Amino acid sequence: MAQGSTESAKAAPSRKAVYGEMARRVLLRPEATALAAALALFIIFSILSPQLFPTKLTYISFMSVAAELGIVSIGVTLLMIGGHFDLSVGAALGLSSYVAVVLMRDYAAPPILAAPAAVIAGAALGAINGALVVRFRIHSFVVTLGTMLIWRGVLIALTGGFPMTVTMPSGFKDIMSGPLLSGFRMSMFWFFLIGAAGTFLLTRTRFGNWIQARGQNEQAARNLGVPVDRVTIILFMLTSALGAVAGVIQVARFSSVDALRGEGMELQAVAVTVIGGTLLSGGYGSVIGTILGAVTFGMIQVGLVLAGAPGHFFRTLTGVIVVGAVILNTAVARRMARSKPLAGFRRSSEAADAAILAADPGVSRGKDAEGQAWPMRANSAKESAP
Repeated sequence: MAQGSTESAKAAPSRKAVYGEMARRVLLRPEATALAAALALFIIFSILSPQLFPTKLTYISFMSVAAELGIVSIGVTLLMIGGHFDLSVGAALGLSSYVAVVLMRDYAAPPILAAPAAVIAGAALGAINGALVVRFRIHSFVVTLGTMLIWRGVLIALTGGFPMTVTMPSGFKDIMSGPLLSGFRMSMFWFFLIGAAGTFLLTRTRFGNWIQARGQNEQAARNLGVPVDRVTIILFMLTSALGAVAGVIQVARFSSVDALRGEGMELQAVAVTVIGGTLLSGGYGSVIGTILGAVTFGMIQVGLVLAGAPGHFFRTLTGVIVVGAVILNTAVARRMARSKPLAGFRRSSEAADAAILAADPGVSRGKDAEGQAWPMRANSAKESAP
């Protein structure tokens, strides 16, 4: 009888230990660092500019920056999780923007046709990148560095180095980048919509599993039957297509395109992706983290202006945050991965999961960074990353 009571006591850990185990698993999430960075910067800029930063106008400003860059970064995130880089996405954005402007200006194409044509053109540029990587087995960094120079040179030649303007129908302008609610732009709506679609793709589809498998170990993925080459080409197409979507939004916003449209955006997208917790080595990352990274990036850009900081501080602070995010993500992931589950549970044991579920009935099962099952709140299940 006493022995049974002892076993029962051991099987019923304290609520404190159970919640501690839940916190440990949350810290393994790629979004943890990005969320911490966003909150820290919000507090810092609110202290530095208490009259200017925590206002609706400021929120509108940094969300406008975050939306366009974030759309590009979502494609870059999926590609980096798949183990590749794309340095040509900024040039692809500019070239696809040119396609949209020319179709509307010189061929009188309605925006409802010109915009999809520009996105298709962007996807075609990505298909070229993917085909070169797959066919010749060249590192994507080298391939996209070359195509970046090619696409940018073509854009300069086509525009002659001068801006090209187009008369933009007000309806299309409103749909793509017009006012949404309380002054926020429609680009924010497209940003969150694409972010939700990207999260679903990565966490709830077979293709999302293929992306992560390819990024973790290409040869192992091939052995398991993953169509690695096809996944690679589709990822490059998706990345450039999302760059084209951002380009169409900018065309609708500015009613023009120029030879330098999108220049430097590829490096900013990589910075946002890294801040969001995606590993440069591939196989691990989160679209939600990238959304938070884009918001952080926009917050830095607007917050420094309001704080009266010199212009070069933007690049400096962004670089510091990128390096700090990589160090923190790596350190936290290693420490938490090595740490033992609390309350004497074995790692990812059914007993630990059952205890967490019993302690908080509002949780459901998700996965941790190692791909093992872990309980999480039901209302955030759709936002989990493997």
